[in-house]
Amino acid sequence: MAAKNKSKTQPIKTIRPAPKASAQKAKSPSPRTETFQSGFWSKHWLPALLLLVLAFALYGASTQFGYLLDDEMVIWGNQYVQQGFNGLRNIFGYDSFLGYFQDKQKLFLLEGGRYRPLSLATFAAEVGIFGKDNPNLAHISHTINILLYGLTGTFLYRILLGLFPIREGGKWYFSLAFVAALLFVVHPLHTECIANIKGRDEILALLGSLAALYAALKYYDSNNFGWLAGSGVALFLAMMAKENALTFLAIIPFTVWFFTKVSFSRTLASAVPLLLAAILFIIVRFNALGFMVDHGKAVSDIMNDPFVGMSIGEKFATIFLTLGWYIKLLFVPYPLTHDYYPYQVPKVGWSDWRALLSLALYVGMGVWALLNIRKRSLPAYAILFWLITLSIVSNLFISVGTFMNERFTYMPSIAFCMLAAWFLTRKFPEWIKEKEDGPSILGAIILLAILGLFAWRTLARVPDWKDMRSLNTAAVKVSTNSCRAHTFYTRTLFEDDYSKATDPAIKKALVDLMEYHVERSLQINPNYGAALVMKFNVATARFQLDHQLDKFFHQVETVMEKIPYNTIFRENLDKYMVYLNGSNSDKYISFCHRAGYDFYYKDRKDPDTALKFLQYGLDRQTEDIRILDDMAEIYMAIGQDTKAIQFKARANAQR
Repeated sequence: MAAKNKSKTQPIKTIRPAPKASAQKAKSPSPRTETFQSGFWSKHWLPALLLLVLAFALYGASTQFGYLLDDEMVIWGNQYVQQGFNGLRNIFGYDSFLGYFQDKQKLFLLEGGRYRPLSLATFAAEVGIFGKDNPNLAHISHTINILLYGLTGTFLYRILLGLFPIREGGKWYFSLAFVAALLFVVHPLHTECIANIKGRDEILALLGSLAALYAALKYYDSNNFGWLAGSGVALFLAMMAKENALTFLAIIPFTVWFFTKVSFSRTLASAVPLLLAAILFIIVRFNALGFMVDHGKAVSDIMNDPFVGMSIGEKFATIFLTLGWYIKLLFVPYPLTHDYYPYQVPKVGWSDWRALLSLALYVGMGVWALLNIRKRSLPAYAILFWLITLSIVSNLFISVGTFMNERFTYMPSIAFCMLAAWFLTRKFPEWIKEKEDGPSILGAIILLAILGLFAWRTLARVPDWKDMRSLNTAAVKVSTNSCRAHTFYTRTLFEDDYSKATDPAIKKALVDLMEYHVERSLQINPNYGAALVMKFNVATARFQLDHQLDKFFHQVETVMEKIPYNTIFRENLDKYMVYLNGSNSDKYISFCHRAGYDFYYKDRKDPDTALKFLQYGLDRQTEDIRILDDMAEIYMAIGQDTKAIQFKARANAQR
């Protein structure tokens, strides 16, 4: 049995040049480090290739998938992206969602704005190169996502191999660097970032951040200021992909200090170009959005800010609940969902043991890491890496518009991968008195079991992202308390199944199922606009089966009470009023009176909309006295006396 080696992280040795044999007292050059040895690609092409191939093996099926979810906002529904190269100026000049909304007021729905032009620029480039009408454009985008992901895994291996060189006699395939990169590539929590094209912002942000870290470390190896400048450029591009790259402003100097013997003052030098890059990014972002973080408009919809209506205590207790949830998913990534909308994450107070346990865990981790960081303890480094990179998406400092998302762990998960690899390749062999970085049989079995389970979960999760039907079906099974999951599943049933069904029994079963899910959604969030729109749609489906007009109009009035001016609801209702024109005259006209005169005119003081509904009634029964009186009164109130007299005369003629 090999002798026991020290398990603590050994800082990279600083190489100091020998003094010149010259009488001239020239200032000695700065000492250099040897973080990255030459010949990486010639010596490590096989593990690098394996990581790239593994990414395609896990996610290759997604190359045949289409667009989903926010892909509409950033790709096919974004006018600037669809302009190809001609849209780049607007992509970099405005909020990333302006090309979709085409209305700056709608951008205020989200706190903080969204400025992530780099990924949109790559989508625009794809449109410019391959054509926006190319039927394979989505497949190309998916392929690029996988390629970038595989390159990220390979680049991570390159960096970690410099920070954790293979011990003498060790094997690359059981080295800390390769095991950490393997865990990163197979981790199921990354599925959303890779299988959803929009997730490219996360991929590019991490890839650019790692490039900035690599360049900073290369500067200390070479004393070449070009590398130092390159680190700033790389971090700027990473921030242009997504704002969470800002956390590497702290991660990079921290990593240099932790893994090298470079003096503290020289370590701070690595922060200068990063700080300049951050300042430039903030200026560019401000010019594009017109504000820093607070756009000055209150966000009142819990679908855009789930903490609306919570007390301070409830807000932070719920946040710590999600922070604990993230750690659980790192170790046990099951079940997975893209939907953590209200109230899949429950609203809790500090009496909830889960929030208290998470708070204790995070405080304990943070204190322990700070006490042990000077000992160059890798677990301490990993914990601080996790805390720093997670901070910007934690909701503790800036609201991100949702309780949590699995994609938010993409960058921070490197900490978990490093820590798990350290335990399996260094700490565990030390415990069982085997050679570190060597082919430990027991350690290899544990590693293969973890990799196998992670790969299986990833392969099982990827098909969920095939289309909206598969994604919504998977989500409603897991996110049983999400109003959004139930609503989107109802939409899938309505658009894909009910609209194509011909068998009355099947249609009835589908309507029953849709009614259950839409009512469940409204149970969770009674004011959810999308659910209310679907409630109307389902009501039309029920009417097609039972032809009960009173029941239908009751459902319509329930929806109208909540969202009287919802554009989609109103457009659908207008079309259906025309369709119902041949239905029972009395019930139809009574509804027109209630909706037009009572609801919109008396209650809402909206004569224009009131007249529109009353006109529906008049079109159905041209001489209905009640409708004629209603219209005469409204026209008189708005100063159109001539029309008022005409309608009053028509009403009197029928008395």
